Amino acid sequence: MKLREELCALEKNSYASDHIDLPEGGIDCSEGCNPYGFPKEIEKVLSSFDPSRFAPYPHSTAAYDGICNYWKEQCELKKENIMLSDGSIAALYIINNLFNVKNAKIMGVAPQFTDFVANVRLLGMNYEPAYMKRENNFQINVDELLDGITEEVSMLYIDNPNNPTGQILDEHDIQRLLEKARECNVCLVVDEAYGDFMPKENSAVKFLNDYENLIVVRTLSKGFGLAGLRAGYILASESLISCMNKVSNPYQIGEFTRELVGAALNSPNNITDHMKYFVRQKGILREFLGNCLEMAKTSDTVSICLIYHKDQKVDLYKSSFPARYGGRLSSVIDVRTNDGDMRNYHGSLTIGLLTSRMHFEGPLWKDRTSFIISA
Repeated sequence: MKLREELCALEKNSYASDHIDLPEGGIDCSEGCNPYGFPKEIEKVLSSFDPSRFAPYPHSTAAYDGICNYWKEQCELKKENIMLSDGSIAALYIINNLFNVKNAKIMGVAPQFTDFVANVRLLGMNYEPAYMKRENNFQINVDELLDGITEEVSMLYIDNPNNPTGQILDEHDIQRLLEKARECNVCLVVDEAYGDFMPKENSAVKFLNDYENLIVVRTLSKGFGLAGLRAGYILASESLISCMNKVSNPYQIGEFTRELVGAALNSPNNITDHMKYFVRQKGILREFLGNCLEMAKTSDTVSICLIYHKDQKVDLYKSSFPARYGGRLSSVIDVRTNDGDMRNYHGSLTIGLLTSRMHFEGPLWKDRTSFIISA
């Protein structure tokens, strides 16, 4: 069959899975969803919804009204500034289609949301991230991003808070990026999938009325604890939303979901209290990391973080371990050792007042086996 070659060749690493093994009473925290649940007020919608509304196509404005009301203190929004989506992932696919030109240059940071990166590459665009560096504890370098924004760039994608580190760029850094992007005619996409775990005042939504080149993506999956509902939305200028309408399904989410979104956004929630719990839990986690593990730059209010080993030769695995480990269910640390020099003998010896060290290596059987001694 005449399938797209790049589609067949793509190896996609996704957060999505149809099968999750949990012990009795366990909570899966791997997807970053709020483990404390959703606003209980939406249960009223569940009990009062009229099933006859499933028959026609969805036309409820409850979600649009809820979104406008939710952000009224940060930004003046209209229905024409909003596109509903099947979670934030569907929103990103729509946005990527706006810039889907062969070899278009897309900027980002690395690491960041893997499904976005996979989709960009699938569409034939060039993904050129600014890498977070281990020596800087994986902190985002905003100045490096600013230097990378040029006329050749089509889009800059920032997930804020960042996935997987959980670090937050403050509103001043977002505005600096917006200003430079506007100067170079570049669109800035701010993915706030985890945005409910930071102060509402830090959201890029506040800049929508002033910057035509800004797109903000939100979801109810994380902070609102409604990942199974599959509800998200895009906020942007009327002209950008108009373009998105040309490349998307006109009925992105159903009638029932629209009502639930409106109810969730208009209901009191306890996310602020939940953020306090995350602060306490991340503090406990740090205490148990020991001397070998490190937590990357993060905001303690966010439900995710990145843990790495200080020794770059050590790999940490979570679930789905490689077959060579026999499918063990507990954690695995993969330690890779250095080989000694196969051809030449050499070494070093250092003697100090408090510490000393030595290192020798060389061939036991030239080009076949070697030794290495360190102390």
